[in-house]
Amino acid sequence: MKKGKLILSGVLAALLGVSLAGCSFDSGGTVEKRVFNVSMTESNTVDLPEEDIFERIRPTVVDVTSTMEAGTAAGSGVIIAVAEEEGDNEYFIVTNHHVIDGGTSFKADVLSIAEDGNESTTVYDATLVGSSMKRDIAVLSIRPPEGTKLSMASFIADSDKVKVGTEVFAIGNPLGILGGTVTHGIVSATKRDVSVGEIGTMTLMQTDASINGGNSGGGLFDSKGNLIGIINSGYDTYNDQSVEGLNFAIPANDAKFAAQSLIETHEEQSGKVTKYGYVDGDSRMDMTFFTADLFTDSTLRSRGSYLVAAAASEESPLYSSWGNNYKVILSITVNGEKTDFTESGNSSYSLTLSASKAISQIKAGESVTIEYRNVVSRSLGLFGGYNYVDGDVNKVSFTAVQYIYQPQI
Repeated sequence: MKKGKLILSGVLAALLGVSLAGCSFDSGGTVEKRVFNVSMTESNTVDLPEEDIFERIRPTVVDVTSTMEAGTAAGSGVIIAVAEEEGDNEYFIVTNHHVIDGGTSFKADVLSIAEDGNESTTVYDATLVGSSMKRDIAVLSIRPPEGTKLSMASFIADSDKVKVGTEVFAIGNPLGILGGTVTHGIVSATKRDVSVGEIGTMTLMQTDASINGGNSGGGLFDSKGNLIGIINSGYDTYNDQSVEGLNFAIPANDAKFAAQSLIETHEEQSGKVTKYGYVDGDSRMDMTFFTADLFTDSTLRSRGSYLVAAAASEESPLYSSWGNNYKVILSITVNGEKTDFTESGNSSYSLTLSASKAISQIKAGESVTIEYRNVVSRSLGLFGGYNYVDGDVNKVSFTAVQYIYQPQI
């Protein structure tokens, strides 16, 4: 499965679309503190010729460039909100978390279309406002000169009401060099549980609109120009077979909620971000997991399919107990409600899906207990080695903490 990072001669391409709009703020005292109350632009309800719709929505999609230690990442975003005051004209852009992850600086290339149809672009320095890995949504901001008005996209009123067969248009940056490309298709399914790389299982909208490397994060719009989803993943192979038209988008309701939260919770002082935004309640787990066939004990008489997990970083609440070691997860209990992973007959798919749902639903402040067994490795010298599951049941308990993305700058 491809997840939207396209590397071409050191360039990582991906992009996104989202829309909120109209952002107000207050400031007071000697220290500037803005309160960002984001309101959504009304959804478009008027039928227009397709060429007029594209002229209206294409300038809302921008190319995003992330500078990283290993090179440059190319992607896109959508202008969604504005906060204006005398001398300061701040616009907010949504993109995918995996587009900005690892970036140390950012730029946004904004499209303008003149009345005679001529197109031009302006490049602005962009600032990271906040990001959510589990939701694959991030927000950047740019400050064009005072008086400069930029186009902003509008969310559909309710993406849960989008139906299978709805005509859609994807705007993106295929190959990382063809920004503003429009492709056409339909909504193939409205809710699919899809495994997306290290993020885990996400509930996504499926489309057959043409999507290539570099389109990840692109906007999925309906025939009235409303944003209904954010392209973030797709399949080009499945079970070693080449496939076409299997692409997925974050539903607009979910993308809007995350973006609005990131904007409203971030803090600024003198035009600089002093606290990154976050989605209230999203917990920091930093936990990777997968399924593996292991011997059930040291006798090596039988094997079983197990859910195996590890702390993904030193920031994980599991790291102090587990270090960098892998563990077999038996159960996860959250506020007294237990999810068991030891039932016989569990397939690898069902184990992974159950784990993803259990972990993603853990909220900051909740009490968590994980039962686990150690994975024991034994060497057979020239004949290799084997792993088996230790018989002792262990527990680790903690209170989940708020996830706030901190870039490694």
